Amino acid sequence: MNEEKFYTFCYLTKNLDNFLTPSEEDYIEMIYRIYMQTNSPIRVNDLASKLNVKPPSVTKMIKKLSSKNILSFQKFKHIYLSDKGMAIGKFLINRHNIIEKFLKILNTNVNLTYETEKIEHTLSNETLCKINLLIDFFEKYENASKNFYNFCRNH
Repeated sequence: MNEEKFYTFCYLTKNLDNFLTPSEEDYIEMIYRIYMQTNSPIRVNDLASKLNVKPPSVTKMIKKLSSKNILSFQKFKHIYLSDKGMAIGKFLINRHNIIEKFLKILNTNVNLTYETEKIEHTLSNETLCKINLLIDFFEKYENASKNFYNFCRNH
């Protein structure tokens, strides 16, 4: 009999070959989001305010992300995403939007932003693609989504 091995969540997330930590992803996502909304460079204090952290925390993270060639910054000036950072930011926003859309389809009574944040850092790209495919399916086949909602109401 082949037994499946189980590990703690902490073990699994520490042993992934992730290029970025969830916290690093949050910073990049927010920098990208601010840049796309304002089309202007971002300041440390603006980022700290949006992420509800202190400016020294932002400065520390910016140094880490800069060492990974994701962004550049000038002390007391602006934060700029590199081309690599822009591509990552675009992916992270897309991932966030896919998960949020999926949760809306489920019609759950949860805080969407909170739930999305919890989920987005743990999904594989394959699972994300399958969720996106499911969203496309429900959008294409309106009767399927109506049947799903009726099914949910009866359970």
